[in-house]
Amino acid sequence: MRDLRIGLVGVGWVGATHRTTLAETEGAELVATADVIPGRGDYEDWRAMIANERLDAVVICTPPMHHREPVIAAAEAGLAIYLEKPVAGTLDDAHAMSAAIAGSGCICAVGYQYRALRLPTNLRPRALLGRGLSDTADRSWFGDATQGGSQILERASHLIDLQRALAGDVKQVSGHEQSGLVSLTLEFASGAVGSIVVGRVPNGPGWSLDVVSDDGNVAIDLDPDPPPIRTSLQRFLEAVRRRDGSLVCCSLAEGVATLEVALACERAVRVGESVALTAAN
Repeated sequence: MRDLRIGLVGVGWVGATHRTTLAETEGAELVATADVIPGRGDYEDWRAMIANERLDAVVICTPPMHHREPVIAAAEAGLAIYLEKPVAGTLDDAHAMSAAIAGSGCICAVGYQYRALRLPTNLRPRALLGRGLSDTADRSWFGDATQGGSQILERASHLIDLQRALAGDVKQVSGHEQSGLVSLTLEFASGAVGSIVVGRVPNGPGWSLDVVSDDGNVAIDLDPDPPPIRTSLQRFLEAVRRRDGSLVCCSLAEGVATLEVALACERAVRVGESVALTAAN
């Protein structure tokens, strides 16, 4: 069986991580890269890359507000898509991408890497305590809400997605931001409560999630070996080889549902009031 031919859109921090994974993964070949910064990719325009290269899939690592066009173009070209999180900066963009992917039938995975963990089953959480207090690589768009780079969309959404995977639908959210730190509360339809604290903190304690239930407490290991960011991409590649979208760690539908909760959290922080979710997520 021939190697899958992969194109990479966005060769920044996370793009470089995925590039390493592709180089170390048997059966996958990174054949072209695109980045708007001159000299960083083989192409400055991802459109030319998609038009000129024979590809099976693309890995899209642009800032969230710039996901819509390459995703729709890739879907129309019949390519499988690995889309870095969050899905988009707006629900309008997310729904437009979902429609294009549904129309093409292509396989799509979203890079919520913690879905690749071996999560415990049959938990009945009463409380979920999440923390993401660490430094991160400088990126020109990080912290810019107009590009989808807010603390909530870019960082807290990892823990929002993981808590959703364990506790189900969120019915209401609230939040507060102070001194660059964000504190969120998620109220789940099951009756569980989730808390999340995130911020850019040099020498911070890192990332963790503890799940409290009547049967005991479970600490979820967020940093296993191999790292989940690697496993998530490799599971996508396996799904493309087998032509089975059910094999991806995080589907587009789940990624869009997490985006809806994250955007509600942003509204809650902005207005200083609880925000109800309009539908199951």
